[in-house]
Formats: sequence, C-alpha cells, structure tokens
Amino acid sequence: MDGKMFEKWFAGIGYEVAFWKNVYRWRHTREGMFRWSHYSSVINLECFDANAFLNTIPDENGHPLVLDVGCGLSYATGNLIERDNQDKTEINLHYIDPLAQPFNNILKRGKLSLPPIEFGMVEYLSGFYPNHDVDLVIIQNALDHSSNPVKGIYEAIDVLRHGGILYLNHHPDEAVTEHYKGFHQWNINDDDGQLIIWNKHEKHYINKLIGSFTDIEVKRHESGHVIAVIKKRNDVPQHLLDEKADKSLLCQQLMDTALQVSNPWTAIRLKVSYWRYNAIQFLAQAMPWKVKMALKKIIKQA
Repeated sequence: MDGKMFEKWFAGIGYEVAFWKNVYRWRHTREGMFRWSHYSSVINLECFDANAFLNTIPDENGHPLVLDVGCGLSYATGNLIERDNQDKTEINLHYIDPLAQPFNNILKRGKLSLPPIEFGMVEYLSGFYPNHDVDLVIIQNALDHSSNPVKGIYEAIDVLRHGGILYLNHHPDEAVTEHYKGFHQWNINDDDGQLIIWNKHEKHYINKLIGSFTDIEVKRHESGHVIAVIKKRNDVPQHLLDEKADKSLLCQQLMDTALQVSNPWTAIRLKVSYWRYNAIQFLAQAMPWKVKMALKKIIKQA
C-alpha cells in the first residue's frame, strides 16, 4: 500500500464519522437501521448457515468466538445461536472497527445500551487476536473500505482456528459506484467463482493467493452481493504476515499523519471537510427513507 492510498483512506474518516453520527441523531433512521439488523436475534448470514456452523463447536469450548470486523455502528450481526431448535445462547461476539473511539462517543452521547466497539484494524488483526482461536470472522461491506484488503484477508484467516470460517459479503465494485471517494478505494467482485479485489492500479485473484491453505467458495446472492466463505485448512505462511515490514510501514504512516495534522492549513481543511460532511448527512438522514433512496440513486447515476 502506497502513501497516497493511506492518505485517501485517512481523508475518508470525517465522512464515515459524520454518517454514523447523523444516523444515530435521528430516531427514525436509528430505528430503521435496527429493523434490518439482527441484533438480539439468532445469527443470520446470506448464503451461509452460521447458526449450524457454530453449533458444531463442542460445548466444552465455551461460547463460540466471533469477530464482526469493520462493523461500523450497524450491529447487523445476530449475537445468538439456537441449539436444538429451542435454546438460544449468547455468542462471544466482538464488534471491531478502527473508528471505535468516535463510535463509542456517539453511543455515550445517545445514552444507548449497546455493546461498545473495540478498536482494531483488519490489516493487523492478528495483533489484536494472536491466539488463532477465533471460530468465525465476519466482514460485511467493510473489507473494500480498508487500506489493504488483501493483507486484511491474510490477517483474518490467521486469527482463525483450523476449520474456522472467514465470511465476506460485499456490494460488487463499490469504489466504481462511489467514484473512488473516501473509504471507497477498492472493488470486490467475482469472476466465475473467483474472488477478485481490484482498483485502477492493481488486480488480485484471491482464490489463487489463499488456495494452498484454505477452501474458498464464492457465491452471488440474489441481492447481487458478492459472498465468499473461506475455511482455514492450514496456517497462513509467515512471509504473508511480515511483521517487520508492517512496523516500518506503520512508523512511516504515523509520521506522515502527524505531519499532516500538525500543519495548520491541513488541520483546518480536515475540520472544514468534516463539518461539510456533517451538514450534508444532517439533512440527508432527516429525509424520509424513500426520498433519500431516490436521491441517492439519482446522484450515483449522475
């Protein structure tokens, strides 16, 4: 990942925070979101029976360990499993997002009794969960928002136990749809059962990259979503998890970011950009749902 890619990702933070702040600002948008979420319900994923999979985990292993990575504030993943068609039990579910701090501030201001968001980044997930004991990693409409999605896949597989599942569910070619704005710097799609991650500069065939240590099945849901169910068979080769290179890259990104925000003009530009996004989202989220979707469709087609 080059510096320009990280800079574009960094610039998208303001938009993402403004979006969720205003979703939670308005009661009708917050309630609308929870009508389609599966929070407080049995886990339900498109094209994959997660409940059946988690039921295969022996009781002596305790509650299944599940990570919802890049979760935003959607709480879309159900946090229960149903056993024997009657008993519902809690999943050990962790909501993880790099924007955990501003998201938790939103929850605090709204005095909402929802699970806190944990800080974590998919590109370095093994640093947060190093024990290779995760049963299921879920990434929905978030991997393409990361700065390095291919590395994110390696890291997500690495944290799994052998036999664990990485579940991906994404809108196809979202960066193209969003005109490469903000967090939308990568596209995810499928080509005859091959999972592809690409942008203007590079293209990666994921089946070939991970085929030696996983089983991967790529599907297209009736909604059009691209879904990959990836089962870990063997350890991820260590050369794909290069910690020394990561440390060097992180140090460079830290310094680049520090220099950006310490520049008064850059700081002003970022602040003005955030308040512009906030004003737009304030008005957008205040609209009735049908009106908002109609306008969004017109804007995307423009």
